[in-house]
Amino acid sequence: MNKLFLSLIIVSSLFLSACNDPSGEYAWPDGATMWLSGVYADSALSWSPYGDVLFFSAYVSSGASRLFGTDGLSDPSDRTFTSFDEFMGPLGAWNSESARIVYTALNPDSMWSQIRSIPGNETNFTIHIQDSLMNAFPTYNVAGDSILYCSQGTGNWQLYLIDAEHTPDSLDQPIFQSGFPAGDILRPSYSPSTGQWVLFQHRATPSDDWDIMIAHPDGSNQKVLSASSSHDIHPSWGPDDQWVIFSSNRTGNYELFITNTTDDVLIQVTDDPALDQYPAWNPTKQWIAFSSDRASGNWNLDIFAIDEPELP
Repeated sequence: MNKLFLSLIIVSSLFLSACNDPSGEYAWPDGATMWLSGVYADSALSWSPYGDVLFFSAYVSSGASRLFGTDGLSDPSDRTFTSFDEFMGPLGAWNSESARIVYTALNPDSMWSQIRSIPGNETNFTIHIQDSLMNAFPTYNVAGDSILYCSQGTGNWQLYLIDAEHTPDSLDQPIFQSGFPAGDILRPSYSPSTGQWVLFQHRATPSDDWDIMIAHPDGSNQKVLSASSSHDIHPSWGPDDQWVIFSSNRTGNYELFITNTTDDVLIQVTDDPALDQYPAWNPTKQWIAFSSDRASGNWNLDIFAIDEPELP
């Protein structure tokens, strides 16, 4: 039997429902609706540049996590078929110039990971980074000619830069981005309109809280957004360079919040006792996808949708 056809049969049994338009579905008190439910946790959400396809990571029956894509009208399609754990990052994982998708492939047996990319409509992958380190959360710059990613090359999670065509056989080496703050940096992404800012989550030491920060691509002009004494994680850009959405436990459990890059405006988006994380703001359709266990509980994350709030 054709491998892709077989995988689609399996996928149909893993995901129970999907809808392109969140309106008309049952609404939770905060206005959120179920967008996609499944047997396993769905996380690491990332929209295509035009907001027509949502990519995410989900566990399959083999025990590994794989990448899936869906337009909300049809069942999610499996895009990767290896035994590695595969996941993406926030906005920027999809190169709008070359239509390639960059992602992380983790070897669960040895705990090292590769940076890979695949064409948007195919499954043959290219390996960009392969070493003995943990590497994660790759993102393209706006021009699509370089990849920024996180690696533990210094002992902490720090940022490295490579050409978009880089492979393990390339003569040039990944460039350590020394201008960024010391400590751990995760989930970087470039501001979608101009690429003049890099958004990321940061902590100075393992005992510190995570903060949401922005800086110029060379690490200058660093700024903490909506600082708190809580964990602020999973940052993702809005449709332009001004707005940012993230998850925070500042109210006692993880909810979604929106802030901007110019002042301390803070807007709470979700309000539910359950876990709300991995926000992905649709770049064209004025609503936000996110992962939550509010329907199933116990960290069984389904994908929900909520309308973009009125912004000042």
